[in-house]
Amino acid sequence: MLRTLGGLHLEGETFSRIKPLLLVAYLAIEGSQPRRRLAEMFWPEAQDPLNNLSVALSQLRPFRVIEGEEALRAVIPTDLEPLHRALCEGRLSEVRGLYRGAFLEGVEISLGEELEEWIWDTRERIALEVYRGYVAQARAWFALGFPERGQTLMGEALGLGGVRHALEAHEPTPPSLEPLPREVRMAYWAYFLLPGRAGEVLSLNPEALERLYEERLLDGTGQARPLEGLTPGTSVGLPIEAQEVALTLARRLPLRGALPLYQIGRALWSAEDQERAGQALLAEARRMLSENPAESLRLLQGLALEPQVQLLRARALERLGRYQEALEALEESGLQGAEAAAVRGNLLFRLGQPGAEAQIQEALQGSSWAQGEALNLQGLLAFSRGEFGSAADLFARAAVRFLAAAETARQVDALNNRAVALFEQGSPEAEAVLGEALKAAGDVPLLQARALLNLGVVRERQGRSEEAQQLYRQSLEAAQKAGVLEAEGRAWNNLGALFHRQGKPEEAEAAYRKALALAREGREWMLTAAVLANLAELRSDPASLEEAIALLQEARYAVLAERYRGRLEAFRPR
Repeated sequence: MLRTLGGLHLEGETFSRIKPLLLVAYLAIEGSQPRRRLAEMFWPEAQDPLNNLSVALSQLRPFRVIEGEEALRAVIPTDLEPLHRALCEGRLSEVRGLYRGAFLEGVEISLGEELEEWIWDTRERIALEVYRGYVAQARAWFALGFPERGQTLMGEALGLGGVRHALEAHEPTPPSLEPLPREVRMAYWAYFLLPGRAGEVLSLNPEALERLYEERLLDGTGQARPLEGLTPGTSVGLPIEAQEVALTLARRLPLRGALPLYQIGRALWSAEDQERAGQALLAEARRMLSENPAESLRLLQGLALEPQVQLLRARALERLGRYQEALEALEESGLQGAEAAAVRGNLLFRLGQPGAEAQIQEALQGSSWAQGEALNLQGLLAFSRGEFGSAADLFARAAVRFLAAAETARQVDALNNRAVALFEQGSPEAEAVLGEALKAAGDVPLLQARALLNLGVVRERQGRSEEAQQLYRQSLEAAQKAGVLEAEGRAWNNLGALFHRQGKPEEAEAAYRKALALAREGREWMLTAAVLANLAELRSDPASLEEAIALLQEARYAVLAERYRGRLEAFRPR
């Protein structure tokens, strides 16, 4: 790209000869020109201007920016094209990035009269175009009752390079500072919040719409002029008028489509809105639970503490690896029944507390999802005892139940668990099951994180350490994107163990410390104990390792405890 705003240079190149670059700029802006005309315009006092042109073209040849014989044309874009598009579409943030100064600012060489006049005319034209773009946005703010924002934009426009000089020469009409009537402003917000459909949902005054077109707040396609800093899907920065319109639109739309508008108008809800919007928020929170538990938890905030809300909140906290918070929320609610037992049993197991087994039979009497949770928990308990064949079968049954309940996330978890059990059993089927889990995970970061982590374990035990490290890092990235403490902690723990085996103690300890911090933050007892054991082994500290083994036994994770006990023997004196 040829940069012409705030200077003149060929992007990515060190070539700095002004006259050849100016030739490129002229052709790029004015289009194809006869060779002789260019020679006489750029070198009016030269004895052989065509020769000067040839020299300039030879200097430019390595960059392939000009083509043609008798008529020459530029074949390189300039920064003026994206500037013009950004101005037309009202994207001032892009305009700021592109308009780095006046056109050809700082270009000071001896030029002929015609070329110098062209530079000044182009400089003024572009500065005025930028100013008018700011004025249009400022007028929109004035019209909608935001005079402070309008004044700020006008002040910013006057401070841009070349603008004041251009205004002295042309004196354009300043924007009106008066706000539009309330009815007209409300019509704008309707189109802003519901593009293309506002007229179908609300009966809008034709005169109000006509005024919006006159003010260029609506374009020819009926789209509202975008306002910098305001996004239709959020209430941030929106005035009370916009929130009122959002609520009016939400009340007239089907429930699923109304949810974003209900959220914008939340401060104005009536009792009826609370009930109807609450149903929509609950349905959306349930839908988001698998792919984005953090968003699911956010959607539940402020809803009446009905049993289904409390249960879903505990499930969201569990998905985020915040097990202690989830258990506390569940116990505070006093919820009973098969679904509550399914969540409680899993949380007790994760936290290493007694009572997980007692929840299984009650959960088995519930919905397909609750039955899936019960079978998955039975599989985890069997795995912890080293009964890998039984565990694999239980995880397979759990995956079927989750599939029947349309619980994709839990299905992927069960498949992951089955793959690990098969791998521990030495079954060649493990990798195929992991492939099935990755396929089912789709592009959901949380689900990808767990499948990638387990695949990394398989690769590491196959002796493919580089692939394993890459998979662990991919798992970590996905877990961070999902915001799940437990998944992040496991990825760091696996990386630490890999570094340890590779003889990199400093990298291993750094990774273990990150894993330990995440495990403690989520109060994930089993992971905390495993990381402490790994740290003790790294530091050749048998006393700490023995204590970590005791923690694992208290968490009833006998397989892992036994594995570290075998390593403890290496520290004992013979």
